[in-house]
Amino acid sequence: MQRELRNSSKGKTNFKEKLMRENTIPKALSKYELTLLIPETINIEELIKAAILYSVEIETTKLLSLLSLITTELTSYNYEKEIHVTHNKTNIHSDELKKCCGNNYKVYINFLLKSDVLATRSPFNPQIKGQSFGYGFSNFHAFRRLKITVLDYPKPINYDKNFDSYVKNYEKILYNLFDRTKFSIDFNLAEENLFNKYLEHFTFPLNSKDKSKWRRYSAYHGALKQLVMFLNGEHTFIRKTKQSERKPSGRFYSPLTFLNKITRSLLYYEGKKLQQLDVKNMFPYLLSQYLPKIAILDSQRVERLQNCPAFKAKYKLNAVPYKANQWLEQHLKERYGTLLLPKPILGVTNGRLVQQGSNKYFSLDKPKNLFQYSDSHFQQFNKKFYSNFLYNNSQTGNWNHNDWKSKRESKPQRYTNLNSYNQTKGLYGNSHLGTTYTETHKGSNISGKVNPAPVDYSNYISTKALENLMNKEIYKFNTLTTEGFVYDYFITPFKSKIHIVEWALKYQSLFNTEYNYLYEQDRDLAKKLLISMLYAQNNHYRKEQEVFKSEFPILYDLIREKKKGNHKIITHELFDLEAEIIIDTVARDLIKKKIPTFTIHDCIAVQEENIEVSKLKLKDVFISRFGNCPQIKLE
Repeated sequence: MQRELRNSSKGKTNFKEKLMRENTIPKALSKYELTLLIPETINIEELIKAAILYSVEIETTKLLSLLSLITTELTSYNYEKEIHVTHNKTNIHSDELKKCCGNNYKVYINFLLKSDVLATRSPFNPQIKGQSFGYGFSNFHAFRRLKITVLDYPKPINYDKNFDSYVKNYEKILYNLFDRTKFSIDFNLAEENLFNKYLEHFTFPLNSKDKSKWRRYSAYHGALKQLVMFLNGEHTFIRKTKQSERKPSGRFYSPLTFLNKITRSLLYYEGKKLQQLDVKNMFPYLLSQYLPKIAILDSQRVERLQNCPAFKAKYKLNAVPYKANQWLEQHLKERYGTLLLPKPILGVTNGRLVQQGSNKYFSLDKPKNLFQYSDSHFQQFNKKFYSNFLYNNSQTGNWNHNDWKSKRESKPQRYTNLNSYNQTKGLYGNSHLGTTYTETHKGSNISGKVNPAPVDYSNYISTKALENLMNKEIYKFNTLTTEGFVYDYFITPFKSKIHIVEWALKYQSLFNTEYNYLYEQDRDLAKKLLISMLYAQNNHYRKEQEVFKSEFPILYDLIREKKKGNHKIITHELFDLEAEIIIDTVARDLIKKKIPTFTIHDCIAVQEENIEVSKLKLKDVFISRFGNCPQIKLE
């Protein structure tokens, strides 16, 4: 009746044996079989013998099912914190016990209490309607290593799929693939890998007061519970529906979604290994495609940035006062490109520009950028700009500008803002440096004053320069996400902001494993912190926000302002976009081509033989939609 898939020896499997097991195709469950989760310390054979002597009413399958019910109910999932939590006891309603053991369930409970398998039931107040007894294992069996067993039943066991009417009507193509008799996994290997990840160096029994150990045991316990539910066909499918639409949208949650990565990597479907194709940096990548839609440069944003210390520090504003020759240099750089002009060449003497070097000429290197003026535009405006630096039109000093002939009869060509991401509202597009510089020189007519005035620092930046910087930040962020390095980029600045002890504790808390100063661990934590910061309210993850603001001050302002009033708005819109690509385009098209495809948010799981065609489909969709494609790799 019982088929236990576990080696009697609990020693570590050597590498060769483990490799052979990983390459051996495990057998799928039949419709007459179910998996059970039971503490390893319970000797099942001895327990069955004692039960037979205790009462003829006790059936083996029901007894073991009850043990599995209690084991699985002792752990629950906290959706807010996204963690599993194991408890000392769990309340189980009598209806659940009757469904498991029949109306004589108390016979089973009393036997387990007498056998010292269960602890004494916690009392309940009969005056409180719906309250149930609490059940938990005795100290010898509580918080121990677990094992998976398989039981044969005389009749087929089928659980109804759980979903709402919208998912049932619109997502049939996705959930029809979930037939529990088509999935298979090596139970021993899955449990062993989970144990090695979370509990390898721990001694039992665990101290429930040790929070670190408790979290790790909960992760181990919860992962095995999800695997048992998955294999037994206890499947739930969720996809939220917008109020304005009847069809579901956003992320699709399936039984495969809730599985631990370790167990998911060992799954087979129809006897063929499932492989995950992961779109790297998916959320930041979609964010980089979303940012142009909210990149509106209005007067309020300009004012915020002008007064933002991080923005000034990033682009070195207010660093030094502008001398007269620096005014010229700054103006030409901003409007026309990069000025190749050594600082000793020009100087101001009694208000006049004079030559200080042997080179009589200066030149402009005009790179191709989003805000490049044409030559004729420059020629029309150069005299107007230089006139303030000259006594009169006849006095030109030693500066020679004959090579730049003005052609007033020619109309200036309008610049082309190629591939511009932003929009400008409330400001003039042809505005230049907003600051009035008031430094004066004796005998000059620059300011019309005789006595020198204090030097003013630049507190403003032109609209065009700000537009350029905004586009550059978006382009840089998109490049990092496309090439798959955005999380790597933030490792060093995050670690410089967070003390190494705090960094290690954060990793251990979030990933339930030891921090060993590995680069992969740093990357995982940087990813977690960056994504969490983007998801969270504006007053959370302050240190991470400071880092992001120092690296991308304009993008930080765009994101922060968009999240005001509803911090989930960007997340939801990007989840919708992600689902539109992964679920509604890629997965549906592949399934229609008879390629079994399972979605795990930003990943798809396909059989090994379909990896290349699935990868090509992903690339085609991204390129046709955005013009480029993020990194796609096997998980």
